[in-house]
Amino acid sequence: MLLLSGCMTMDGFFFNGSALDAYALGGDVIPADNVEEVTFPTADGATLYGVWAHQPIPDVPVFLYFHGNKDHIDHYWDKVEIYWSLGLEVFIFDYRGFGRSEGDPTWDTLLADGAAAADHASGATGLALGDITFHGLSLGGTCAVNIAAERTPKVLITEDMFASAEHLINDGSGLDLPDGWFVEDEWDNVAAAARVDAPYMIMHGTADDYIRPANAEDVYGAANDPKLLWMVEGANHAETPETDPDGYAEHILCWMAQDCADG
Repeated sequence: MLLLSGCMTMDGFFFNGSALDAYALGGDVIPADNVEEVTFPTADGATLYGVWAHQPIPDVPVFLYFHGNKDHIDHYWDKVEIYWSLGLEVFIFDYRGFGRSEGDPTWDTLLADGAAAADHASGATGLALGDITFHGLSLGGTCAVNIAAERTPKVLITEDMFASAEHLINDGSGLDLPDGWFVEDEWDNVAAAARVDAPYMIMHGTADDYIRPANAEDVYGAANDPKLLWMVEGANHAETPETDPDGYAEHILCWMAQDCADG
């Protein structure tokens, strides 16, 4: 029917996970003794995998990282190393169909998985969600902003996130989609942003040719105060830490402490 009508769904575009039998979390930044692989359940009975990057000292800020739509935890481990090096207790997890997490991803399971990860981070640390920072990259921003709209974190940070599926389709955003593509769910991050009560910082690279910077402007326009839009000069998609490492670290830490200067 889809082929005959000239329409195709792009819902599968959002998920590009790959399965693993084991994670390879090597590197010289985080000592192996500080890395803990865990499993945790979702409300609908799936088992997800996650990894803690523990600090050697107690009572440090807890940072829940929602990764993007590619591969699995291994692919984003360099990001975890950045956050850990800032003195943060970091938890990263794989959505269904990514890495070692079982099942197949959909819009509904993405939100269920994000909620389960938030519950795990809270339960494992003994902290309320209001004491935990959410940070989402690209697809992870979608998960983070929608969870934050229902369950308020300490602060919310999204990075290179699209405004909505309609926005992606209308502007192309480097995807080269033909006419007639559609989505079954709205993926409306603008609407979610309007429901977030936590302090919200939106990051986006000015050279992002995959998800265009106008997406960030739309989300920022809908967000509640306090909010901050940081447009990262010259950064392409998911390249902000490499493009401006000092600015990246400063913005994350000051936003978590709520002492960022305007802009």
